Amino acid sequence: MDTINGLPAHPLLVHIVVVAVPVAALAVITSVVWPTARVWLGPAPVILTLLALIAVPITTSAGEALEKSLGAEPSETLANHIHYGDMVIIWVGPLFGLAALWWLLTSPRTETQRDRYLGPGVRHWSTIVVGIAAVVVALGSIAIVVSVGELGAESVWGRQ
Repeated sequence: MDTINGLPAHPLLVHIVVVAVPVAALAVITSVVWPTARVWLGPAPVILTLLALIAVPITTSAGEALEKSLGAEPSETLANHIHYGDMVIIWVGPLFGLAALWWLLTSPRTETQRDRYLGPGVRHWSTIVVGIAAVVVALGSIAIVVSVGELGAESVWGRQ
């Protein structure tokens, strides 16, 4: 998808990623650190991270099409935007996996199956390790999206 109604798709689609990734990451963090919210949120963090995961390659692909249509050698700022933009999926993919694993380890819906396969010690330590990893990857996902967005805006508008 190169254009939407004649406009380059990337600047339009990027807003989905800029919203979806931080919202998904904050939902994952909230689910990990706040047990009451975990019950209330249910599988929402997993669904939100899946939506973000779907949006990232679509937006990246539209960015690559925009880059080709410009035809010029990118500036250093734009080159950094492109480089770091390609790294967003490296953060959002694991965020989805960790969010799904967290939900499987903590959801009352999966308790019977979980207890059948995991002993109490394994479940306890798995929950701790996955929770810490999920928070770290969520924070990294937010940081990379903010960095990429800042570089993209700077490449278009300059430093204001």
